[in-house]
Amino acid sequence: MQTEGPAKPQLDFGSVEFHGTFAELYPRLVNFAKRYGAHFPEDVVQEAFVILMQRETPIEHPVAFLYGTVRTLALTERRPMKNQNISLDSIMLDPALAPEADDSVLTREVRERMGKLPPTFREVLWLFVVEGLSIKEVSEIVGIPEATVKTRIFRAKAQLREQLNPSGAAHVMA
Repeated sequence: MQTEGPAKPQLDFGSVEFHGTFAELYPRLVNFAKRYGAHFPEDVVQEAFVILMQRETPIEHPVAFLYGTVRTLALTERRPMKNQNISLDSIMLDPALAPEADDSVLTREVRERMGKLPPTFREVLWLFVVEGLSIKEVSEIVGIPEATVKTRIFRAKAQLREQLNPSGAAHVMA
């Protein structure tokens, strides 16, 4: 007799839990698609959910799968416009595009400084800190090893720390 190991959790797309997850993730994924310059971010997110629901094999990390799919679809959507300058910095720093939750997590100054980070560092830091994804989920979304994600997060934090405190003086809390 062969043992197949534990079964992967199957998503029940008609369940109340799925609809709650959809309602929670949808606005965040739309915002994520906007950060990648999608012209129709709602369509991109809906297509990502359709792709997830049409898969025959279960997904171990559906949230990471959705973020990765939205990223790919958003980049693919704007590919014909690659000769136009679409600045991720201007999208990321536009307060009208940032949800209220992002404002409570990041001050305007930190968001501006994040915009100055190299794109590879900015992307993993944003997914990890702001979106609250795990190292494994970020790794799957970006398509790099977990160790590389950890290194990029560490270096991004170090660069942010240097930008926010160039003198290197320690902050003392009273």
